[in-house]
This record gives sequence, structure tokens and C-alpha cells, in this order.
Amino acid sequence: MKTLIFNARMVLPNKVMNDAWLVAVDSVIDDYGIGTPPEGSFDTEVDGKRHYLSPGFVDTHVHGGGGYDFRDGTQEAVLGVLRTHLQGGTTTILPTLTSLPHEKYLQCFEVFNALYSRIAHLDDIPDVAGIHMEGPYCSGAVLGAQDTRTYRDVDMAEVRTYLEHAPYIRKWTAACEREGGMSFGVFLDRKGIVASLGHSNATLHETCMAFDHGYRHVTHLYSACSSYHRKGAYREGGIVEATFLLDEMDVEMITDGVHLPPEFLQLIYKIKGADHISLITDATRWAGVDIPEGELRYNDLQQKSPVYIENGVALVADRSCFAGSIALSNRLIRTATQMAGIDLVSAVRMAALTPARVLGIDHEVGSIQRCKRANLLLFDDNIDIQQIFLAGRPLSKNE
Repeated sequence: MKTLIFNARMVLPNKVMNDAWLVAVDSVIDDYGIGTPPEGSFDTEVDGKRHYLSPGFVDTHVHGGGGYDFRDGTQEAVLGVLRTHLQGGTTTILPTLTSLPHEKYLQCFEVFNALYSRIAHLDDIPDVAGIHMEGPYCSGAVLGAQDTRTYRDVDMAEVRTYLEHAPYIRKWTAACEREGGMSFGVFLDRKGIVASLGHSNATLHETCMAFDHGYRHVTHLYSACSSYHRKGAYREGGIVEATFLLDEMDVEMITDGVHLPPEFLQLIYKIKGADHISLITDATRWAGVDIPEGELRYNDLQQKSPVYIENGVALVADRSCFAGSIALSNRLIRTATQMAGIDLVSAVRMAALTPARVLGIDHEVGSIQRCKRANLLLFDDNIDIQQIFLAGRPLSKNE
């Protein structure tokens, strides 16, 4: 298949090119430029109408969407989440499993295994880059919406069981201060799995030690992360301060405009820069669903975990903390540019190239570059998605 896109504002890693065109051939980007597009025979020609043409977004932390959650344990739920996030411009995704009991993990793995051979042949879902384990080796010392009753010390026999069932685990969030936490980071690093520090009460000193033990990434910075506190008369830092000190530590940033106020987004961006920040949705099952403000919903099928949808976010029943976002990826770009004042080129980089680099797939996706996969988006000035391309194929509105 040969596709031509023309009359677009192309977002490259370092600039925006006006009056741009791009040719995709057999699923990859073949060439691009400015001015008059090349002549030839094309299967599809798309007028970009001066919309922005960008790489598809890479979301490395997603729990649910469209009324589904990956932990529901059904193929319908998995596909429902994937299709919902595609509509927000996510063309590469890392399904995330929250902290769960042992048997529930195994059940979820069975569903992914049954789907995995099919997923590569479905043309209406994002590319699945593996899965993200957000637990269970976390700490209950820091508030969050996870079920802290499932938290436990690192059990390497259990870890090996999980990897046998799910060899596609790509990222694992853990608390380094738990028993076995430091050595777990070394184990993940040797396996080529991203070791991410999160849902943790680690001190600044422990975080710096963790960096040397393979934890080169922080899960949703500020959320469920330890920070400055006093220990008696003495001041002690936590994960946040250590992350700012460690130049090479990568971080996630929930950029729905609610989890972190604009000033926090600006601070993280000022210190870490676009090369070390991944924009994530941390989306729950109500992402992409039109829900009236203040409505009660549930984050689980058993209706034991009530949440309120207010101010564009999910809150736990007593409104004491967030219960995950309800954002799709294009909202992250909108928040970064319109609320935090971050330039569009950097915002797109944080939503595409940086997370791709963290996962080790930036040679395939994450930026507009010749020979990379032609997962592309056209969006307008308000970051509303106008057209999605998967492997160079434009999706129709009902896909």
C-alpha cells in the first residue's frame, strides 16, 4: 500500500515543518518533505488541511478505557480498552495491570496469551508493546488508589512464574525499600525490563541506591511518591527530590491537568526536560466515556470500588485521593501546551519519542523518520484528532 499525505504541518523531533508532505509505503515512512508533493500512483491521498501531522502517541501506563479495565479478565475488555485509546491518538500502548492477588494475575495473563497471536493481525487497535506490572511489590506507606492489601515483599519464585506466563512484561513498578526490592531492580535490569520506582516510600538516599540497582525510571512522579518530610528535627528528601538530582532518571507525568497542577508540570519539565519525561494517561476504565460531572461509577466489575467522576478525573469514594485519570492521549498534549505553556514539539516528543526510547522501541516508532513504522496522526489546533494512520493505512471514522 502506498499513501500520500500532503498540505500538513509536520511535527518533527526538533521543529514543525509547514506545507509538508509524507509518503508511506508498505507500513513504513518512505519519504517526506515540503512544498509540492512527489508525483506518482498512490492507493490513498490525504489532504492534511493544514492540520498537524505527528507520530502516533506511545502511552506506557494505561489501565482501562471505554468502560473496560485490563484486569477484567476478558478478551472483550482488553480489546475495548485498546480501541478506546486508539481514538485519542495512542498508536502504541503498554497495558498496565494494577497490584493484584497472585491468581488474578495468572487469569489476566491467560487472556493476554489467548489474544497475543491475534493482536498483531488486528488493524483497529494500537500496537501492543508488552505489559506494565504496577505492583504487587509496592509499599502501602504512600497513599494511592491501589488495593494496598495486595502489596507484598518481592518473591522471586513468583516473579519467575509471572515471566513464564507473560514473557512480554516490558516494565515493572516496585518499591525498592521492600524486602528484596534492590536486588529485584538488578534482576529486571539484566532481563531488559524497565525497572520503575513507584508506590514507594523510599528516601532520597534509598532512591539514589535504587538508581544504581537498575531503577532508572519513576512511575507517575509526585503521585504515590515520597517527597520532602521531617524526621524529628531533621529534613529528609524522598523520590521526588532524588529524581530531580539524578539527571538520567526518566519519569512519567500524568498530564490530565488535574493530577498535577500546571506549575508542577512546568517544574518537572524545567528540571527533567523533554528527553526524560513520558506523558501518560494512567487511564482507568472511564477514560473516553462521556460521564456527567459528579456521577458515581465503579472501578471494578464487582462494584466494590466506587469512584466519583468530577473535574475531569476519577476520585475515590471519600474524595481523599485520585483514582486514576479519565484522559486519552490527545488531552495530555492539550494540557501540556495550553495549560503548562510547553511548546508543541516538546509535548509531542514526551508523548511519543521519549516513551518509545524508554521501552527500547524508538528505532521503530516515536517520531517521523524514514523507515520507521507509519503510525501517524492528524490533529487540529485544539489537539482534536482528525485522522489516524496505522502502518500507513488511514482509519475510517467508525474504526
